[in-house]
Amino acid sequence: MMEYNTIYFEDCLEGMKKISDESIDAIICDLPYGTTACSWDEVLPWDKLWESYLRIAKKDTPIVLFGAEPFSTALRMSNFKLYKYDWYWLKNNVTGFTFAKTQPMRCIETISVFSKGRPNYYPQGLIPLKNKRVASRPEYDDNVYSSRLSGKTYTQEVTGYPNNLLRFSKDATKYTIHPTQKPIALLEYLVKTYTQPGEIVLDNCMGSGTTAIACLNTDRQFIGFETNEKYYKQSLERIKTNVTQVELF
Repeated sequence: MMEYNTIYFEDCLEGMKKISDESIDAIICDLPYGTTACSWDEVLPWDKLWESYLRIAKKDTPIVLFGAEPFSTALRMSNFKLYKYDWYWLKNNVTGFTFAKTQPMRCIETISVFSKGRPNYYPQGLIPLKNKRVASRPEYDDNVYSSRLSGKTYTQEVTGYPNNLLRFSKDATKYTIHPTQKPIALLEYLVKTYTQPGEIVLDNCMGSGTTAIACLNTDRQFIGFETNEKYYKQSLERIKTNVTQVELF
């Protein structure tokens, strides 16, 4: 059995073999995109990755994976049957200056969600309504507006449901230890959106340790893997200086 709140210096495809079947509540990972020549940026084999993910995931476990084109398209098509939807992270900086004269610069990263069933979802930022709203969905006869809700009455008790555009600024450069490091606030948002306190999150490509920090800051547990010794050691130090609860390392 794997210990929780631990980053293992190990190949994730080997390490995940030690995780119990259907024991993970959410998988949140920034996989290598294969868009650079860096040794750590090699795309994992889809067949082995999905074999591991689907064994350790529960039926309603969200599998939440970062990406950018063209990697995101390959990611979705690697298991299109289980693909559910995308978020779009709007960054506060742009990249692609080299190609600015021939194509738009880039400020979006895609976050694709997969699941064996209906993924757990706990939308953030909801606002309770002072007065409940009761409405009826009209009954449509075989047209584009018909759905399972047609002709039914429903009650709205909250408002403020999120759309699929996420606006989070990148962490300041002086706090960045990995070239693809994601903001702590963004990972905290995703962790709270897809898990409840005490549940288990897997990040099999831990990198700078952001997912671990987000889990500890929101009272979740995590299992992580990292194969780059430099980032592994730096992530442990970063966690010590960023968690808001008792140090675990």
